Formats: sequence, structure tokens, C-alpha cells
Amino acid sequence: MAQLEERHVRGWDVLRLSTDALSADIIPALGGTITSLTRRVDGAALLWSTPWGVRPRGASSLPGTSKAQMIDSLAGGWQTLFPNGGESAFIHGVDWGDDGEARVTWLDWEFTGSSLQMSGRLIRSPFEITKIVSMRDHEVTVGETVRNVGRERIETMWGSQLMLGGELLGPETIVDAAAAVVRPDPHISTAASYDDLMPWPRSHGADSMINLRLLPGPDTGETRLAYLSDFSQPLIRIGRPSHRLAVELEWDADVFPYVWYSMEAGGRGDFPWYRTGYFLSLTPCTSWPAHGVHDARHVSDSTVLIDPREVLTSYVTLRVEPRS
Repeated sequence: MAQLEERHVRGWDVLRLSTDALSADIIPALGGTITSLTRRVDGAALLWSTPWGVRPRGASSLPGTSKAQMIDSLAGGWQTLFPNGGESAFIHGVDWGDDGEARVTWLDWEFTGSSLQMSGRLIRSPFEITKIVSMRDHEVTVGETVRNVGRERIETMWGSQLMLGGELLGPETIVDAAAAVVRPDPHISTAASYDDLMPWPRSHGADSMINLRLLPGPDTGETRLAYLSDFSQPLIRIGRPSHRLAVELEWDADVFPYVWYSMEAGGRGDFPWYRTGYFLSLTPCTSWPAHGVHDARHVSDSTVLIDPREVLTSYVTLRVEPRS
């Protein structure tokens, strides 16, 4: 059974959920973001944290674009993207913000003895969100429910973003996905279009074909962005043999038929990473591409319309293989 410990970090209430195998830090006031996940036997970190980590609660931010404001509040880790994903969308008379509002929504919480249950109400869209984090042995599951409490049908995107890093990533890390189709993103692969489909693990990189199964090292100056689909089963395994460390990612494929694959290996200069970013972000999602509701509608017709009083549920599970 999972144990819960309350801590205070930089003015935030941080809840540590743990078993004998794993430990996770969760901040309900940041949309229930899981800011860290650690294998307890050796302290191996599985999630990536931004260089500034969790900023002090109430810290001032400079004015700026929606993206800059999103980055200001980004701690890394595992977070919910809803009702928008990627670039901000102006819709229903308001700016929905980069990656949506759910990731910074204050959630009330209670611990049932087996799971952490959190819930709250978004402001810029008419949704209530419930998030349940359960931990058992070597496994963490995030279950989510969104409910339209308005009287209008709302067009949305919904995803669960895991920014993987720490000891899990290195140039010898292998990614095995049960996907059949890979779509490149022309914002990164400028010589390709969304229609240039390839079989997993091949994809178009910035200037050549790349193998998504093999990860670059942290100083290779590479950025990747692609969209995986047509899974034979909703499963991705990420393993680093040199560290005897591997995880399996499983999700609700009926709700999330796509996975965004984003790799940063020192490729992005200037704000925010200044060529220091090193993480693999995997996002099971309802929609693609990762550029906001309007692009998801026009490019792929993959947005999700949620009727008044309609309720949708999903889950994502991360399973850490026991150290051999």
C-alpha cells in the first residue's frame, strides 16, 4: 500500500506518495503535476526537471508571450495538457494558453489510503477535472476525468505529458514503441510535411532521416518532434541497459490514439534551454499536431468535442521494471 507524506517546498504543499519501490512528489496546486519520480533502491530519477525547478510560490514573473508565461511555471515532470496542447489558442473569447490551463489549476485533494484524489474547476473553460494518482509496487497510474459543466459544446485537446530524464536517458537508451506510423513535424523537419509518413522507428529529422528508437547524447545539438499512431497495443518501453533501468508506458488508446514524441538534446538555442535541455517528452494525446486546437482541427481533424454535462475519462500508467 502507498504511503503519503506532506512536505512544504518553496511555499508549496508537496505530497510524497511512495511504496517500497517508488517515490513520487506531487503538487496539487499545480494541476497535480508529478514533479519527480524516483526508484528507491538506488535513487534513480526518471523524470526531467527544468533548470529552475519548482519556482517559489508567488514569485514574480516578467510580462511576455503565452509561451514565456508557460515556461515560467514549468517545473518539468508529468502533467496534464487540457483543454489545449502546444501553442496558445484564442477560442471562446479568451486565450487558452500554451498547453492549456489544467496544468496550473489548483486542485483540492484527499488521500484515501490507496490513492491521491484531486479535483478542481478550470477558469477559462467550463470544465471540472478530477485526477487520481495511484501507486502500487513498481507502478504509477494517473487516471483523469473531465466534465463539461457549461451549456455549450467545447472543442478540446487532451494529453498526459511525461518529460523523461534523469538516469533514464543517455546515448545508449533504447525506445521501443508498438506504433506503425510516424508523422514528422515540419516546424522541426523543414524539408518534410505532415503527409510524409514513415514506419516506426524511422522519421524525418532536421536535415536527414533519423532513428527514433536510438536517442542522441546530451550535447549532439539535436531537436526532434514527431507523432506516433496506429499502435498494435498502447505500449512504449524506454530502457537504459547501462543503468539497469527501464520503464513501460501504457495508456487508454481509445481516448489517446496518438503519442507526441519530442526529444531535446541541446538543439534549441536561446530561450528557454540555451542548448542545455536534455529530455524525452512522450505525450499520449487525443490530437495532433502539438500546435494548439486550431492546428489540430485544420491539419488532422483530431480535436475532441465535449457536449454539455458530458464526462470523459482516461488513464496513463508508468511501470518501472525491477532492477535486475
